[in-house]
Amino acid sequence: MEKFGRRRVRLGLFSASAVTPVARSGGHFAAHGLAVAEEAVTSSRAQFHALLAGAYDLVLTSPDNVLAYRLDAANPLGGTHDVRIIAAVDRGLGLSLVGAPGVRTREDVRGRTVAVDVPGSGFAYTLYHLLAAAGLRRDADYRVEPAGTTPRRREALLTGTYAATMLGAGHDVAAVRAGCHRIARVTELVRPYLGTVVAGFGPWLDAHGDVAAGFLAAWRAAAADVVEPGRRAGTLRVIEDHLGLHGADADEFYRVLVSPDEGLAADGAVDAAALAAIARLRAEYGGPDAAAPELTDLAATGIVDDRFRRR
Repeated sequence: MEKFGRRRVRLGLFSASAVTPVARSGGHFAAHGLAVAEEAVTSSRAQFHALLAGAYDLVLTSPDNVLAYRLDAANPLGGTHDVRIIAAVDRGLGLSLVGAPGVRTREDVRGRTVAVDVPGSGFAYTLYHLLAAAGLRRDADYRVEPAGTTPRRREALLTGTYAATMLGAGHDVAAVRAGCHRIARVTELVRPYLGTVVAGFGPWLDAHGDVAAGFLAAWRAAAADVVEPGRRAGTLRVIEDHLGLHGADADEFYRVLVSPDEGLAADGAVDAAALAAIARLRAEYGGPDAAAPELTDLAATGIVDDRFRRR
């Protein structure tokens, strides 16, 4: 599909990114003949259903979701599918266990209900890991309920519907400003960490390699602009205009964006150790189906397709 003479790319994502507006306003997408349409998803299940059906060309998602739909036949859609990571996006962007107003520690979660996107993928395993570090066991010391995407969980947390959830990408900063509490950062226990990746469906990638390569080239150029110290003022304006953070909150999130531990992976390279850490969380907290032998040899699974990033 063409739009104004450009190739239209449909991008399914959970929440707004600081990179896409820079890629658009800075002319990076246009330079590669692309018009990128961002579409908010309601859940990881819906995201991958749309990706496999061709409703999305590419997605921004948790790397664990790609593990689930490629390697675990017990995933919410059933069966395994040729989905691939084609680039890293970030290292967590401040991803944290955040408590509702009045929930300040992990012990305060005991006996209460926490929110996840879906219980068997994505950041849910990270949440289980952070609570397990305090001796809290899923379904024994706390309950888990699916509540959809990060923006939905943030709103539910603020109303006190849930005791805690995982928030990042600025949603954590906004929630804390509104009276919630940052209980623990993921990078306190898991480092290196891989927060978000660009992923696609194999048949589409093989048929549209030039589009995928152009998207990644534009994305990397925009990400480099975002973290460039000389462009700090412009990045802060993007944070304010597109992420809704202002003043000290915008400054705080800017520091996360440029952090080598939590920030953008501007070159798009997938850190093998970080991906292995995600796989270990799935193996430890996902049950016997998720702890499949192939997760111990990620390179052999073909889950990372680096061809388009290197063009």
